Amino acid sequence: MLSPAVLKLDPAAEADRIIDSLRHQFSNTLRKRGAVVGLSGGVDSSVVAALCARALGAEKVLALFMPER
Repeated sequence: MLSPAVLKLDPAAEADRIIDSLRHQFSNTLRKRGAVVGLSGGVDSSVVAALCARALGAEKVLALFMPER
């Protein structure tokens, strides 16, 4: 059962919070200039790729399509 607090989330604000966190992690903690994301074709990996592209810039994200079998 979901908590009623889930219904009060602001998706745009949460996306911005995640993007800010990714920027901080990549530049300050990891000290990396880009990301490699494995795309499975599912929603979760697509969202990760989109968030990374917004956080780092699309030119700094390499997306690899993972084999199905």
